[in-house]
Amino acid sequence: MSNDDANAKPTPEFSIVIGLVSTEDADRILETLTELRRQTPARSYEVLIGDRRQDAVSARIRSEFPEALVISAPADTALPVLRTLALERARGELVIVTEDHCVPPRDWLDSMARAFDAAPPGTAAVGGCVENGVTERALDWATFLCEYSFFLPPVAEGATPVLPGMNVAYRRAALDNIDRDHLTSGFWETTVHPALIREGRTLYSSNRIRLFHCKRFSLRLFCAQRFLYSRYYAALRFGRGEGLRRTAALVLTPALPVVLLARMMRQCRQKRLPARVLVGALPALALFVLIWAVGEMVGYAFGRGDALARIE
Repeated sequence: MSNDDANAKPTPEFSIVIGLVSTEDADRILETLTELRRQTPARSYEVLIGDRRQDAVSARIRSEFPEALVISAPADTALPVLRTLALERARGELVIVTEDHCVPPRDWLDSMARAFDAAPPGTAAVGGCVENGVTERALDWATFLCEYSFFLPPVAEGATPVLPGMNVAYRRAALDNIDRDHLTSGFWETTVHPALIREGRTLYSSNRIRLFHCKRFSLRLFCAQRFLYSRYYAALRFGRGEGLRRTAALVLTPALPVVLLARMMRQCRQKRLPARVLVGALPALALFVLIWAVGEMVGYAFGRGDALARIE
């Protein structure tokens, strides 16, 4: 046996991919990494962090969490590129994607493994529901519901076309067939998931796979992020030769706030969210859906600009 073989680390069951991008609540990832150490039953894992911040939190991760590999990248590196850089270093059979402000319960890894065991053959990815882990302010609920009302528990069980992009695990072999442009050009729920479905692969949803979204946004940051994501989404929605459809979408976008707000309220009622929570969040939600519509209009009219590189 060579020295390299003797010193090689055992292959982990899970590779957990994270982009270090948050400019607010920036040390939340330390809680994420701590809770991963407390998983019951224990599952082997590694953490791969694409880091465009390179700050004091990065230094703490390097010194306090040796199971995490921090991969430095330029400050303008887009989040999907950070994830791809981390994926390229992953060794596990199962690759989990989460965010630097999400905190897992102690059965998270086990729930992922069990979901793959229960899923039908040909399943490429499993995911679950998202719960709000920061609930002190009405603004905390508004920022959460604007993004994740669809993924409040319970979610549909079984095969699905939709999984949350930050509470998902992939078979590594399924990602090996994905073109790198799909990995780096956008968020994987909008680029990779459709590609997997076109290949005939299954996405599988389970309520056992829970994750807590724990980012405390300022109003200013969330408004800016909502605009950027909406601009990015609209810019990529139609390709070359679809100018008429793009123009039609631009013309119809002023109606979007009403549609979005009605959809969020319906989802909250279906998920039995307490009425007092929704009522308290409504003023901020109304502002967010207006910004959402403005962002889409700018994206349809002028393209994505540098939106992707600025998204947290």
